[in-house]
Amino acid sequence: MKVDFPVDERSEKFLRELESDEDVTAINAILLSKRGDDFSNYASIICFCFKEKDLMDLNSVTTLPESVKIWAKRKMLENDDLFQTFFKHLFSLYSSYSQTEEGLSILGKKRSLFPEVYLYHRIKELYSYSENNIVRRDCYVVINDWNTRRDRSREEGQKIDIGAWDPDKETGQCYECKVKFYIKEKVHQLKFLEDIRDHSLGKIHVFLASFAPKKVLLRQLMNFFPGRDLSKINIFGIEELKNL
Repeated sequence: MKVDFPVDERSEKFLRELESDEDVTAINAILLSKRGDDFSNYASIICFCFKEKDLMDLNSVTTLPESVKIWAKRKMLENDDLFQTFFKHLFSLYSSYSQTEEGLSILGKKRSLFPEVYLYHRIKELYSYSENNIVRRDCYVVINDWNTRRDRSREEGQKIDIGAWDPDKETGQCYECKVKFYIKEKVHQLKFLEDIRDHSLGKIHVFLASFAPKKVLLRQLMNFFPGRDLSKINIFGIEELKNL
């Protein structure tokens, strides 16, 4: 089976520019340095805190798990250097944008980088056992004669956040990454993942991944798309990501 994940050079340059932001770089470095509960706690703050005011009073963020609030309070009381660095850069990032709908939309694009970068590096580690393996991000999908750049419209979705393929074992993975849990009006992305799985005859496993808990993702999916069969898509929440 012929599989490739071509990358658009303009998009690649745009992503590099976004990630070159000092705050984004620092936060990504901290996330990648952690696994387990510490990673989960840092990622949960990014997931559930949308605005500058959320960071000013974590206790007021009703969706933020109590365990994360307790952990954050303990880190603050201990004057934990890494936590203070994380919080300084996150607050700097959030406060760089006006707290209007337009400003928060731009901020959302920056926030969306965090799960994508984290997963990209973790998947690269998983596939590092062979130089023949392919791991790319923000990429088109080519499976035999099916080319998403040619065969799908932009409205349908042409790119996947992360694509990985082992040509020797003929198995791979594709990920659509979300920083948050609100995924209304994203049915085309679910269909895209299912199409990838079908065109690969099940050889590419597809994932919807988010910094939100899996139970929250599933609840949102059932609310927004009642009765929809999700059996072809693997759902990864923060509990799954922290153990990669």
